[in-house]
Amino acid sequence: MSRSTQPRNYRPLLLIGAVLFAIANIVYAVSWMYYIRSPIQVEIGIDEDYSAAGVHLVRVRPGTPAEAAGLKAGDLIVAIDGRTANSERSWNSLLYRVWLGSQPGDTVTLTVQRGGEGQPVTVPTFFRAKQGAGDRKTLAFRVGREIMGSFPILFIGVGLAVLFLRLEDPYAWLLALVFATWISPADIPDWFVAAPSALQTFLLGYRTVTMCLLPPVFYFFFAVFPTRSPIDRKLPWLKWLFLVLSLCLGMGGFWRGDMEPLPFVRRLFGDRGVHIAGMTVGYGAILMGVASLLMNFFSATSLAERRKLKVILWGTIVGITPVVLVKFAENLAHFEPAFWLQFIYVVLLLLFPLSFAYAVVKHRVMDIPVLLKRSARYFVVERGFVFLILALSVGLTLWLGQAFARHFSEWSRAAVPVGATFGVLLVAGATQVHRRVRTRLDRAFFRSSYNAQQILEDLAAKTLTVTTREELATLLRDNIENALHPSSMYVYLDNGHRQFSAYAGTPPPAAMTLAPNTNAINMLAEQSGPVELTPEETYGTQLEPLQPECLVPIRGSSEGELQGGIVLCARLSEEPYSSSDKRLLASVASQAGIAMRSITLAEKMAQRLEAERRAEQEMQIARQVQSRLLPQEAPALKTLQCAGRCIQTRSVGGDYYDFLDFGGGRLGLVLADISGKGISGALLMANLQANLRSQYALALEDIPRLLTSVNRLFYRNTEPNSYATAFFAIYNEEDHRLQYVNCGHNAPLLLRADGVVERLEATATVLGLFEEWECMVAQRQLAPGDVLVIYTDGISEASPNEEDEFGEERLQDVVRRRQSQSADEILDAILRDVQQFSQGEQTDDMTLIVAKAC
Repeated sequence: MSRSTQPRNYRPLLLIGAVLFAIANIVYAVSWMYYIRSPIQVEIGIDEDYSAAGVHLVRVRPGTPAEAAGLKAGDLIVAIDGRTANSERSWNSLLYRVWLGSQPGDTVTLTVQRGGEGQPVTVPTFFRAKQGAGDRKTLAFRVGREIMGSFPILFIGVGLAVLFLRLEDPYAWLLALVFATWISPADIPDWFVAAPSALQTFLLGYRTVTMCLLPPVFYFFFAVFPTRSPIDRKLPWLKWLFLVLSLCLGMGGFWRGDMEPLPFVRRLFGDRGVHIAGMTVGYGAILMGVASLLMNFFSATSLAERRKLKVILWGTIVGITPVVLVKFAENLAHFEPAFWLQFIYVVLLLLFPLSFAYAVVKHRVMDIPVLLKRSARYFVVERGFVFLILALSVGLTLWLGQAFARHFSEWSRAAVPVGATFGVLLVAGATQVHRRVRTRLDRAFFRSSYNAQQILEDLAAKTLTVTTREELATLLRDNIENALHPSSMYVYLDNGHRQFSAYAGTPPPAAMTLAPNTNAINMLAEQSGPVELTPEETYGTQLEPLQPECLVPIRGSSEGELQGGIVLCARLSEEPYSSSDKRLLASVASQAGIAMRSITLAEKMAQRLEAERRAEQEMQIARQVQSRLLPQEAPALKTLQCAGRCIQTRSVGGDYYDFLDFGGGRLGLVLADISGKGISGALLMANLQANLRSQYALALEDIPRLLTSVNRLFYRNTEPNSYATAFFAIYNEEDHRLQYVNCGHNAPLLLRADGVVERLEATATVLGLFEEWECMVAQRQLAPGDVLVIYTDGISEASPNEEDEFGEERLQDVVRRRQSQSADEILDAILRDVQQFSQGEQTDDMTLIVAKAC
């Protein structure tokens, strides 16, 4: 793949963006919850306004300390306790800091400038308890206020959890943004102005931006989730129009935390026009979002999808309708809701994020596999560590800001940026710590990484020793669980009575045995390899109670009869089953199919030995079974004709030949001769075929690696005196090249079209005799008319007596006479001449492959 076409990994950038987004949300939510719990408890009895010159007294309430001190409407406060400010915001902040830090009875000195007087005068006064504060001391009020003051936690928690679980999912970002915006409509605490200047700027700017984004983002999300709504399909530009209009109508108040139009918008439409436009855009976008959700719900085609959306639909409607109606009344008629009305609509509003949280956990909305049961500890520890890092980072950032403020000067402008810099460094360091901790958690909980080749070799070795379906199923379950960590899995195998029983796993009683021709078995039979399933695909079948996510058929060959299946549920980790996982499962299923065939063969052989009177019949069965292990037909290539045949001395034998289709015009030719005859030779032959067939895909990358693995497994699982000679070759139709390894076998004959004969001599020793084994790959170029003859010693050593053998020269003569004919005709001629020469006597298996280039 060229550099320009390589896929880019944006996950690190997305992670950085998510962390910054989380910090912004948490800082705002924590600040809001902190300041909402710190109300001003004192007053002197004034109504004020602010300018750069000072604090203007609009009204002095009668019977208050301010009136007793002689303050009058129209006075200008130019200093408070000797401190001054130079801007409207600074005066506001100064006044509230003094008021916030005072108790009833404390004194405050005001420097006042009065009209007609040249010099400011100093006016001392005192604070009294704020009127009405005592009414808020009841337990019910305090509990209600605590609940209302904590509502951002659920919005932030659900939004950020979904975001960090699905960083690369646009829906996750939209949902997190939706929940972030629904925090901002809450009234600003008056004492936001008491916050440090940098933090105050951030809080007010954050509130303005999120309030502007709330209506358009709400509609944007439901216009595209879970699928595009009919409205968005017909009016795709509408969501962008809402976004642009909302920003134009609200971003003018960026530094004040309020939604105000941009100056040119106010000049263009006037105050009344702006008010009407703002109401239309804001409430219209929310209404269109609810309408889109309703349309998606009623247009859902499956019951499962409708169940997911039903929870979200009712949670959204019940949650947002009361607060939207109250806010609409406030904007339209200046309605002021009572405290308990506010409490009710805030509590109902929590149903909005709760419905999504329930849908995520219960119905796996947005494909977020929340880890439950056995994986709960991992989820809590790993995700808890992430949020702990965020909480510590934000908390230490704020603490460092205040610490530097005290060190330099009170509320210094440099304090918070310096503290924030340390906080950013802390987050960067914590990210590295989290990466290492997560690796350790993965190892501790799941042992997340695995070596697929090692698993294949282990399975290949162990499947040679299994003798029952129970052992095979247990072996498959243990290896797959160690490799892929499914939450649960079930291994179904043909029980010999045309049914499929669960030999591993404990499914519900209704799914313990799957009868043939049921929906579940038909679903398995239709698959050519591992396939992912959705709940809708298993609805109404015997597999529905298992909640499968991946289905793996087990066949005796690529298109052979179904012999079982592996049902995998969701993985304990967050990832779906990848393409590499499916390749591994396909290889495992191939081995399982061959093992099942070997088990079937062994069972039939064992049954044959039980009674001598049935020996011949059972040997015939074994012969048929073994014949099915050999290719039933020769492959068809454009530039190479192939034919093969095995004539056994007894009912079963130890010779083996095979054609391996690698695809892309590449074909493998295999011929082996096992030491031993009869049943023992047949079993060894089946084992060798199982070893080779289960791993042959490795040959495309590394032929010696494949044959080394086959030799090691054959050596470990056979008697010391057991071995096999073998010839393994791969023909590539693209360049007519033949790569081969001769493992101590009779040298195949390559008769060129011009009459030259080449012998493909041994390039390695026999298989299974030595544990340490090496080989060399040789190659030949084939031209049209060339004939390759691969044979066992049953051909060359065929003899009517002990003195004469058929030999290579007679073999060459037969091929030369028939070289112009097809591969099938040459093969038939060789076998006919051998049988005529040996006069019908056969002392060894005769196996032959003829390949002719064309």
